[in-house]
Amino acid sequence: MGSAVMFAAAPIKECQASSIADLKAFLAELTEPLVIRDLCANWPQVIAAKQGSKNALDYLLGLSNTAPVRSFSSQAIHQGRYFYNADFSGLNFSQHADNLLSVLQKLALTLTQTDSDSLYMGSTAVEYCAPSFSVENPLTVTDYNCLTSLWVGNHSQIAAHYDNADNLACVAAGERTFTLLPTDQVNNLYVGPLEFTPAGQAISLVDFNNPDFSRFPRFKEAIAKTQSATLGPGDAIYIPALWWHQVSATSPFNVLVNYWWRQAPEYLANPFDAMLHSMLAIKDLPNEHKQKWQQLFNHYVFADDVDLASHVAEPAQGILADIDELTARRIRQLLLQKLNR
Repeated sequence: MGSAVMFAAAPIKECQASSIADLKAFLAELTEPLVIRDLCANWPQVIAAKQGSKNALDYLLGLSNTAPVRSFSSQAIHQGRYFYNADFSGLNFSQHADNLLSVLQKLALTLTQTDSDSLYMGSTAVEYCAPSFSVENPLTVTDYNCLTSLWVGNHSQIAAHYDNADNLACVAAGERTFTLLPTDQVNNLYVGPLEFTPAGQAISLVDFNNPDFSRFPRFKEAIAKTQSATLGPGDAIYIPALWWHQVSATSPFNVLVNYWWRQAPEYLANPFDAMLHSMLAIKDLPNEHKQKWQQLFNHYVFADDVDLASHVAEPAQGILADIDELTARRIRQLLLQKLNR
């Protein structure tokens, strides 16, 4: 089964849910990872989980439907690590057309097995596969548009990756270990392909549970910035957008509920798309040109204290003005015109 991280990671800061008067206001102020103990302790799913894996599984079974989902399985030899195969020509696990009801029935058969294959259903909208889950297990985390998703499985290890959105992850059954690193450690994490990934996000090729320092020597520098925490049923962790995180589930039955949100209007584009376009347009320019483009990016994109528009007559400010929904549409139209040339 999954093992603990072998190096000494610093503990992630913690607080008790009982110390939080207003969760939405509290989360809006956070900029660093934080474990919130017992945030979901009153959920029926958590109460069932504290009575054992079978109780937790039976409770969720009663809420599940047969809507089509994808499930994933990995042979026991991989110890739940979902990753690439040896030569990166494919993946070391299989994908299946499935449904949550079927996944839970298969997991029920593995509860008493040792060295079983790994099986899980990845991030799936809760209202799609278990519509009444959020009604019975409620939590309001933000006024931004929020995606609530469900992860269900036995033992698994999801390689370190980052998400574009802020994330409140609530352990509803089983036990999970989260290992986090800040965004600035990207150069020390040996990130794999951007377009061919195990689950949509680029991952670190370093196995945190067994790091190969001869192959990944810079990872030694990242260790000093690593934070880790193990969460049980009812505990939650706030993971800021773009923080790297490896997640290991170690119990016979595990349920995780994610709440994802971006602190931005929905009409804004995905920054990752902008990075891809920048790689296409700028990455292989001469260094002198790249430095000049960096100065222009700093001026137009990254410098919050730069006034881009006031010196231009208002009717002519165009996309220099503050970006509202109409301006966002204008920028998209301009991009489409230029990309289609």
